[in-house]
Amino acid sequence: MGVPINMRPAAWLQPDFVKRHWAVLTGYPSRTQFFGPLPSFQENVATLDVLRRQLARTALPFEPSFEKRYPFLDRDLLEFIYAIPREQLVRPTQRRSLMRRALVGIVPEEILNKKGKAFASRGPLIGISTDWANLLERTQNMISSSLGIVDSARLLAALQKGRRGEEVPVVTLMRTIYVEGWLRKHTLGIIHLERTRKPELTLEASTRGLL
Repeated sequence: MGVPINMRPAAWLQPDFVKRHWAVLTGYPSRTQFFGPLPSFQENVATLDVLRRQLARTALPFEPSFEKRYPFLDRDLLEFIYAIPREQLVRPTQRRSLMRRALVGIVPEEILNKKGKAFASRGPLIGISTDWANLLERTQNMISSSLGIVDSARLLAALQKGRRGEEVPVVTLMRTIYVEGWLRKHTLGIIHLERTRKPELTLEASTRGLL
């Protein structure tokens, strides 16, 4: 397909929907330019643009009202990180290598070298198992399926793989479920509004008392 696996649209999306919105679903990819910034810097800027679009889709909270901050996206910090050679940031078997080395003598050794929990990455998969009944109900009579967006059978198959502990794109799965919940909520609101709206007078009813 010419698109990296991590950038390909979810397998449970309808083919026609993917065809119509290919550029959006693949993240508006652009070719690396031979003249200009280094390829690593171009890749960093492209990744930052993806994060920008993702954060722009996040709805603002109503209650309680608060402001979200993202310190690791600070402009000065990003300019500093982008100027550092990539081999200083990415080192095999050394997670967050630069940050750990920078905090030596400031943060206790036990915290710097603390190993992550082995089951941390499996948390979302466990959530699929514990909330299976609700997820199964969500895949029935999907509004997103009727709109030609999601193939509910493929979505259910992906959820079943996650339930068995197999590798699945958990974040994309959860986003699909959230979109379906949003569609149901707003569709039900529209149906309720239509049912409570007073029927319009027909021409016959409005002129009945005049004849």
